[in-house]
Amino acid sequence: MQLQHQKISTNKQRLNCSICDYRVDPNDESAFATFPSNVRAFKDEKFKAWRCHDCQTIHCLDIVDLDHYYAKYPYSKGKLTGSYRFLYSHLYRQLKKHGFSKSGSLLDYGCGTNALFVQYLQEQGFTNIYGYDPYGTKDGFGNPTTLQRGPFDYILLQDVIEHVEDPNALLSELNSLLAPGGYILIGTPNAGNIDLNRPDLRDYYNCVHAPYHLHIYTRETLESLGKSQGWEFVNFFDRRYDDTPWFSFNSRVYNAYASLLDKSLDVFFEPFKLGKALTSPKFLFYAIFGYWLSFHADMSIMFRKSL
Repeated sequence: MQLQHQKISTNKQRLNCSICDYRVDPNDESAFATFPSNVRAFKDEKFKAWRCHDCQTIHCLDIVDLDHYYAKYPYSKGKLTGSYRFLYSHLYRQLKKHGFSKSGSLLDYGCGTNALFVQYLQEQGFTNIYGYDPYGTKDGFGNPTTLQRGPFDYILLQDVIEHVEDPNALLSELNSLLAPGGYILIGTPNAGNIDLNRPDLRDYYNCVHAPYHLHIYTRETLESLGKSQGWEFVNFFDRRYDDTPWFSFNSRVYNAYASLLDKSLDVFFEPFKLGKALTSPKFLFYAIFGYWLSFHADMSIMFRKSL
């Protein structure tokens, strides 16, 4: 049996950029930044990341046994609360802006084991909505027969592409599932706005999210990945869907709240500690002003498949 806090390494490293094949020198310590895990079960573990000199893509150096780390992933504890419903209404509007309606079909690829956004849309009366996650169970959202319901008019790829080793293989699969003229919305961290020299800031190390985020792309590299599938660039959003101007719903205040507790992602899937938050001047400051002080460390791009 493995110890809970023992790093499960394969003794292999990512030394080549997945975009331009630049190779980092493993002996150049200045090329690497060290980030702690932001998942509670592995908070004592640290991992190295590096930025491609040529295309600025960020890569996790350490290749680990991901099954071990996903076994204690906190997202599986998420429930469709009122807060999630409010935030998902913003994600829905990004899709609606490009014609998404109850007459269209949507696949939420990488929906998580609980598929909260799928649940939200179903509550809103959408019926042709499907979720699939490779880490889901075969009798749940991990059932591959779900993909046979395509082609889909819309595909959502939210916080997924940075988790996979080969982005081209993933996007090629999604291209085969996307209907001609269909739209795909890809949400992911923005490597261009992440400072690897500040691993102490949650606003950055949450985006690095080692060892789960394998490759983090810039806007330019993500656009190039989409265009390599023959997709047309449609729209760019320079922040996450849950980074809003509404009180206490922005990226900066989320990070301030976690810093009040144990700094892990797990705190977002546990009962909100209102008293703790309201006694923190930093939390209150970012609850009000955080949206306008965003680091824009996340992004979304909408693509359209040609007819």
